Amino acid sequence: MILFNKYLFCNHCSFYRALDMYWQKGGNAANSSSVLAMLGANSEYMGSFANDAEMRFLKDNFKSYNVNIEHCRTYESGHVTPTSVIVINSQNGSRTIMHASKKLPEVISDDFKKIDLSLYKWIHFEGRPNFNTDTYEIVNMLKVIDEYNKTVAMETRIVTSVELEKAYRPELDMLTDKADYIFVSKEYSQRQGYNTMKDAARGLVNQCRQGASIICPWGEKGATAMSKGGELCSSPSFPPEKVTDTLCAGDTFVAATVYGLSEGRSLQEAITYGCRVAGAKCGMTGIKGIKDLKFD
Repeated sequence: MILFNKYLFCNHCSFYRALDMYWQKGGNAANSSSVLAMLGANSEYMGSFANDAEMRFLKDNFKSYNVNIEHCRTYESGHVTPTSVIVINSQNGSRTIMHASKKLPEVISDDFKKIDLSLYKWIHFEGRPNFNTDTYEIVNMLKVIDEYNKTVAMETRIVTSVELEKAYRPELDMLTDKADYIFVSKEYSQRQGYNTMKDAARGLVNQCRQGASIICPWGEKGATAMSKGGELCSSPSFPPEKVTDTLCAGDTFVAATVYGLSEGRSLQEAITYGCRVAGAKCGMTGIKGIKDLKFD
């Protein structure tokens, strides 16, 4: 996915002027893979490409972040790269997104089964509409990992996480008990009937499998997390002095939290780290500045 960004202001007339524009790849998993790489992880992205001009931009962009894309599948004629036009308010960093999708095929489990799972210690899934006939492919892929984990020693098992963001995708409900860490958005939580992140964590953790954790980022209110059978933990947000660009803040939180957990931080420490990195990202344009962040 390509994101075409404009910084706009109103000059009190009936039209807008662009202060700046740039191209940026998008999609939750694509963004998170790049943030993970900048934080120091050996990161790989698996998704679908259309064989068009935008694909060349995407491949170059992934390469610039040192993100491996060797297992991505390229679809030939008849498919184009999904594209969004994103208008960012230069005064408060808010955004308006106009998205056009041409139904580029999603990753399927047949592609996923070709991967050598022994090379990975953590696999994260964005909750996508990955249906092949009547089969939800993400469930199948998570089952493949579970079966693999039964054959290896505990210390070499793959940790799994999924992000449930879009409230209008009821299929995401099938994933709440399929991974070790479940990220649920404010939008998704509210569709489930929860009006606060703490209520969402306390309620949704009961749907998780044994030993799993629920993580609820809630924008400017911070984040809350809870492991099954454990205690609730929360972190405030860490807003910058001036909000510049909130695009990709949620993807940054997911990536930074996953990175913290993968490095051995506690659930409390990981969500606090995720909030700090996401807050700092809101004070910069794009995500490239994340590689220069340093916290005490």
